[in-house]
Amino acid sequence: MSDLWRYPVASMGGERLRRAFLGPLGVLGDRRCLVADPVDDTALVALRNPALLTYRASCTDGEGGDGVLVETPHGDVVPWDDPALAARLRRDLGREDGEPVQVRRSHPGAHVDQPVALLAEATIGQVSTWAGEEVDRRRFRPNLVIEADDEPFAEDGWVGLRLAVGDLAQIEVMAPTRRSAVLSRDPDTAERDTRAHAALARERRNHAGACCRVVHPGWVAVGDPVRRVP
Repeated sequence: MSDLWRYPVASMGGERLRRAFLGPLGVLGDRRCLVADPVDDTALVALRNPALLTYRASCTDGEGGDGVLVETPHGDVVPWDDPALAARLRRDLGREDGEPVQVRRSHPGAHVDQPVALLAEATIGQVSTWAGEEVDRRRFRPNLVIEADDEPFAEDGWVGLRLAVGDLAQIEVMAPTRRSAVLSRDPDTAERDTRAHAALARERRNHAGACCRVVHPGWVAVGDPVRRVP
């Protein structure tokens, strides 16, 4: 495994890790919180609110996935439940006074079916070649990035298979991932650049990477081998 990511607040930027626990709900601490409209409890997502991508979330307890902090695009770092964060988000998302914003804990098990986003290094490279630019991997929002014999889109052939990551963890590859327009957003500024998304739509009908579920928990780390389970 070449790269490992966690997104403590759904739709916000995440944090790069060296080691993490892979449990039934995915990387421990992943999508622990979300931004919502408290009136109807609907989640506010980056697809419709791209400014969320300019916020960065991390965990003070790196291994336990607790202590979620959010760095705003204005340089402030605050706890996820600080009322000032909700107020700042409401302004940056362009919501009116009667459209409040709430940062809250995610419902347990909300992503239990396919909680792990898997991506191959060669897939990133191929999309970059088609787009005529180096595509920042953060646009794909992966959890696990692996090297797969330099074969782009090898993830397609893993659907239905189980993969062992490290000594104990195992995941089952469930389905290809269909990429949304979030791929067109700069992960730092949220500015729109459609080259990668347009190329992927043209060549692959927007599919790249795979969604997975965890079938056996365990610690995983950058550098761990990834192998097919017989």
